[in-house]
Amino acid sequence: MLRSLRAKLLAWYALVLVAVLATFAALAVWTVWQSGLRDLDTRLTATASLLARAINLDSAGQYEVNLTDPDLAAFTVSDDGPYYAVWTSAGVLIDRSDPRIDPTPPGAPQIRSPGGNREVIVAGDHGALVLVGDSLVQVRSDLWRAILGFAAAAGVALALALGGGWFLVGRALAPVERIAETAEAMSESNLGLRIDVTRTEDELGAVATSLNRAFDRLQEAFERQTRFTADASHELRTPLASLMAELEWTLARPRASGEYRSSLAICMRAAQRMRGVVEGLLTLARADAGAIEPQREPVNLASVVEDAVSGVGSIAIERGIAIRVDGVPAIVNGDPNRLRELISNLLINAVQYSFPGGTVTCSLSALGPMTRLVVSDTGAGVDSDDLPHIFERFYRANKVRSRASGGAGLGLAISKWIAESHGGHIRCESSKGHGARFTVELPALVGSANQVSGNDRKLRSPEPSDDAVPTAERS
Repeated sequence: MLRSLRAKLLAWYALVLVAVLATFAALAVWTVWQSGLRDLDTRLTATASLLARAINLDSAGQYEVNLTDPDLAAFTVSDDGPYYAVWTSAGVLIDRSDPRIDPTPPGAPQIRSPGGNREVIVAGDHGALVLVGDSLVQVRSDLWRAILGFAAAAGVALALALGGGWFLVGRALAPVERIAETAEAMSESNLGLRIDVTRTEDELGAVATSLNRAFDRLQEAFERQTRFTADASHELRTPLASLMAELEWTLARPRASGEYRSSLAICMRAAQRMRGVVEGLLTLARADAGAIEPQREPVNLASVVEDAVSGVGSIAIERGIAIRVDGVPAIVNGDPNRLRELISNLLINAVQYSFPGGTVTCSLSALGPMTRLVVSDTGAGVDSDDLPHIFERFYRANKVRSRASGGAGLGLAISKWIAESHGGHIRCESSKGHGARFTVELPALVGSANQVSGNDRKLRSPEPSDDAVPTAERS
């Protein structure tokens, strides 16, 4: 392909060069032709002026042309030599150097080119007209010599230019060839190859640099996908192994009804964990494919927060965590179920990572066109090395505690997608030992009223909700 591209570039280069050389040669030939005509006209005009001065009237009123022998020697009777003719003001032929010259008077002073000759006609003394002409053979001969010289020079220039062009095009396409070789050598097991840009500093160097960045993103995406697949397999294998072990134990021999119920409860928990992982994966996969279109309706975010707090109440009671809610009522345009899932994930995440007896705060505030939701806890916080990866799928800042709590590492990834699908964003601020602060900003519904209310209370013993409690992890 590169050979074909090289040939095409050289062909276009040659075509442009030929057009330039042809234009230059045409202008040069036209200049030579005009220069030859000017020289001939100058010579003929000088000769005609000499003849005009040589015309006299004798005593009888007759015209006569007094030319010396050297002057007459310049005019010969031949097909390609100079010639002259003289007429009176009445159009009567006085004299001519060659009897073959047309005796018809020319009529007026002029310069003309009849039949391959060049003729200059001037007014002489006593009203006479003088014609001096010469053949264009010499001018045309000079022109053909110029054409042949230009053609030879153009041929040599074209040959040298094409040779140099072939070399230069090869050097210019060398980075493209390196790009092709690198891309061809890359494979699933060898994604670390990159294009050498040390010898390329032009536009192709910028292209190679951009491709290297694209290869970096490709490698990162492939590694993330590989890690994602391995983590998903592990998350499903753990509850599946627990389920299989429990079923094998139960079926090993007859059991009492209480033992069967206890075993089925263990199997149910394992199945629920697998279902949570599968549903989370399905949600994220459909979100990546753009197959989920959240519904849009006016949503009172304060009411969604209240519902989410009620759903997390049982977990908070179990750990002795107080949940504090304050802020302003805020209306956003969104999907209430997805927003409830987002807030529940953040609350569960905060409760799970708060120290027993701690406090989780959920607050709402208005920031011009945006509504801000902040969920903060009094837990151990997130290490600075983990903070950039906290919203990645299956990532855990504390893998042991996350697995012990039943989490799969998808909650915060889903929360990030929900926030962004509503036109907002989510971020986490934390330092080790000082808790974590998750901030969600969503566009406020245009024309909604955000009025500060005195809703500031602690829910230390909320009633458990009938809704399924979502699982969220600090990722």
